[in-house]
Order: sequence, then C-alpha cells, then structure tokens
Amino acid sequence: MTHDEHTPFRENIPAYAIGALDAEDITALEAHLNKCASCQNELAEYRALSSSLLTATPSKQPPAALRKRLQAQLPSAQKPKRPQFVFSFNRLALGLTVTVLLMLNISSFAQLRQIQNQQTAMLSQLENSQAALAILSTTNVVMLPVIGETISGTLLLDQEHNRAVLVTQDLPALSESQTYQIWLVKPDGGRDSAGIFRPASGQSYTTQAISTAQPFSIYLGIGITIEPSGGSEAPTGERVLKVDF
Repeated sequence: MTHDEHTPFRENIPAYAIGALDAEDITALEAHLNKCASCQNELAEYRALSSSLLTATPSKQPPAALRKRLQAQLPSAQKPKRPQFVFSFNRLALGLTVTVLLMLNISSFAQLRQIQNQQTAMLSQLENSQAALAILSTTNVVMLPVIGETISGTLLLDQEHNRAVLVTQDLPALSESQTYQIWLVKPDGGRDSAGIFRPASGQSYTTQAISTAQPFSIYLGIGITIEPSGGSEAPTGERVLKVDF
C-alpha cells in the first residue's frame, strides 16, 4: 500500500485513539487496521500517549469554599419554599361567579319546590271538588251539619256508594309541624283513621274527600283533631269539629 493510500487513515488515528472519530470513519479505519501493521503500531503509540497524559497530572482536591458552594446548590440541600398567597383577579372573579351560581341554584330549587307544592295542593283540591260534585249528582246524598265552636260546614255522605266529602269554612291555620287528621268513630268508642289533610293556602273553604274500606254505616260519625305532621295512630290533639251520622 502506497504512502498516499495510508494518509487518510493515519489522519483519523489520533481521533480514533481518544474515541472522537465519527461512526462512518470508524468503520473504514477499522477495516484498514485489520490489514495494516504499520497503522496498528501508530494506533498503539497514540493510545499509550493518551494514557500517559491522563496520569501525568496528579489529582487535586477542590478548595473547601468551592466544595461548600457546590454542595449548597444540590437539590437535597435546597430548603422547601413556603407557598405564598398571590392575589389573582381571575381567581377572585371565578370564586364570585361560582358563589353567585350556587346561590341561583339554591333559589331556583326553592322556587321549584314551592311550585311543586302548589301544584300538588291544586291537584288535591281539584280531585276533592270533583268528588263533591259526584256526590251531589246522586239522589241518595245526605248533607250533615258540622259541629264546631268556630267552624261551619257540611258533610256530604253517600252511603250507597260508600263515599263522603267534608266541606268546611275557616279552618284555623296550622304550623308546619301540624296536620288535621280525620277519625271515624266506632260504636265501641274506638277510632279509625281516615287520612290527614291541610287547608289550602288562601282558601276560605276546604273540601276534603273521605274514604274507608269499611262501610260508613258501621260508624257513628267522624271527628277531626290536630295532630303532629304525618298523623298519629290514635287521637292525641284537640278536636276541632265532629259530624254525627
């Protein structure tokens, strides 16, 4: 192999000896080294020179001050920073918006609940009025007077079809924890509950249908007492009116 053919490979040997040669040149150089003894010898000389340069300068400890500065910059030496409150107009605006929306939702829920209660009361009133009209359309209806100190009214009784409707005027208003309860009076003095009701708000007249699985003919009359909300198993409150059959 001529000198000119050796030249490109010899120029790459120093870089190859210290591991700084490009990958493309490494492949060509190693192929040449496998068949060129003189280049192998030159590579060995460069490697020996590199090794002697690394060991020629003795190791030296860094200054103590520099060592401390470097150690202080390590992540393990950093003190955790306390979170700082940063005022943000966007956060304040978001918080106010959420609060307003929450208040609107609560208000809407309360209004919806009130509307539902009104609809329920209106539906109940309509059903009771229809029951009263149905009884009045029969020929066997009996109208019995309501007996009460300050309450007037009539009980429409249709024993043939076992139905009755109570129509009263000026029933006293009740608290949220109270309700009116209807009792059917038995001959032995016992009482059977015939349901609970509350007067419709803003109405001077109250119409309430009364139903029972037993024939009305086995009872002596009805009485109405004020009971806790939800009703009672037996009369516990003041009786406000009665109707004798």
